[in-house]
Amino acid sequence: METAPRRDTTSSGGNDADLHYLEEARAALRLLIPLSDAASDRAASREVRALARDALGVQTRQLEAISACLLTWDRPEVAGPQSVVAASLPRLHGAALDRAYVGQLANHAHTSMTAARAEMVAGVSGGVRAIAEGALRSQSRQLAALDLLPPVSPRQQ
Repeated sequence: METAPRRDTTSSGGNDADLHYLEEARAALRLLIPLSDAASDRAASREVRALARDALGVQTRQLEAISACLLTWDRPEVAGPQSVVAASLPRLHGAALDRAYVGQLANHAHTSMTAARAEMVAGVSGGVRAIAEGALRSQSRQLAALDLLPPVSPRQQ
């Protein structure tokens, strides 16, 4: 299996894989943070609200680290589209919100871990590697927490 060339494409010693990882992670977090914020406030389940509060803290710290790294590479924040799921959250309440959030959080965790592993293989920046390692740890913890949640019943409101 061949990996991407490890050429320096930034002033900070990273390569294209590092830049791609950071930009994709930033975009994903910018879509997920509003979901975590809504769920931390409005989820029906106490457990889902607690998970969302914890996830929001982790996501905010990750986004800050990623944005700071990208800023040093002259890649400032840019406005992006809002996700369809984030746009629909104001209409969701009770168990429907819990199910939507838990599904999105699990999806994000799996996708984030896959991207972080790819960064560990193809990236060259020590700073970006540290961000990817942190993402692997935090997403593993989130998946474990999701596994401990009681099932959300469609009748819970």
